[in-house]
Amino acid sequence: MAWLTGFVVSERYKESGKNKAPRDYILSFPGIGDKESAKLLIGSLVEYRDGGLRIRGRVVAAHGMKGEVRARFRKGLPGLSGSGRVYLMLRPEVAERLRQATSSQTA
Repeated sequence: MAWLTGFVVSERYKESGKNKAPRDYILSFPGIGDKESAKLLIGSLVEYRDGGLRIRGRVVAAHGMKGEVRARFRKGLPGLSGSGRVYLMLRPEVAERLRQATSSQTA
């Protein structure tokens, strides 16, 4: 298994007057630049790491057209979660499809 390092773009994605979902976050990963590549990541495991703190989650949807994804964690991330890193576990078949997609875009 390979790990892809990314970062938190937006904290607490779903938030309104009555309904709050403090476990949903928008994440960005380098090398994922379009919606089609982001759709391949749906269902993948993500892990927030900051020192000894580790919080696991899962990618639930693509977000926008620039390759960002929406992830739902088991519990909310700390308030200043920009300092920690987010790691995405790439399954072998997803890694191969991403390689094929990036090679066809550059050619």
